[in-house]
Amino acid sequence: MSNEKLVTPKFLTRQIAEQAVDYVLKTVMEGPFSQLLKRLACHIVILVPSMKDDRPDYPAWPNYPLEPCALYERSVGDRGTWTGKYDDIARCKGLQLWHDRNDDRTNIMPHLLFPGDTVYWGGVKRHGIVVTCSGVQPWFDKMISGMIADVMIALAYNAWMLSEDKKEGVDFLT
Repeated sequence: MSNEKLVTPKFLTRQIAEQAVDYVLKTVMEGPFSQLLKRLACHIVILVPSMKDDRPDYPAWPNYPLEPCALYERSVGDRGTWTGKYDDIARCKGLQLWHDRNDDRTNIMPHLLFPGDTVYWGGVKRHGIVVTCSGVQPWFDKMISGMIADVMIALAYNAWMLSEDKKEGVDFLT
C-alpha cells in the first residue's frame, strides 16, 4: 500500500462542494421546479484533478500527471425506492467525462464505450471539474450537474478573493 498523498486544488474543497450541492438541491428539488422531475431521487458525483504530493521540487519537476479524485458524493432520496443504481451510473458518467469519452452534450459516444460503461448521459466537465447526476431525466441530470459546477467555481473564486493569497492582488469593483 502506498503512503502517497494526493493533493487537490486548494480552493476546491469538500466544504465548497457540499455547499454548492446544498444550494442547487434546495433550488431544484424543492418548490415548483420539482414537479418537472421524474423522481426526487438521484446520486451526485464530483471529480476534481489531483496529483501525488511526493516530489519536493514542485513545480520545477516537469511531470505531474493529474488524476481524478472523488471530492464529494451525495445520494438524494430513499435508496430503497431507487429504480436503478444511480450511484454506479453517476460514477461511470464521471469517469467517461473525465477521460473525454463523453462529449458533455446530450448523448453518449458509442465508439468510445468500454465494457461496463453506462449508456446514460447527464453531467458536465467544466474547467477541470466533472460533476454528474443520475436519477432524473438526463437533461435534468445535466442541468443539475452544470449548476453545481458553476456554483463551485463561483464559491472557489470567492474563497480565493478572500484568501491571504489574494490580499495584495487585483481587487475588483472597489
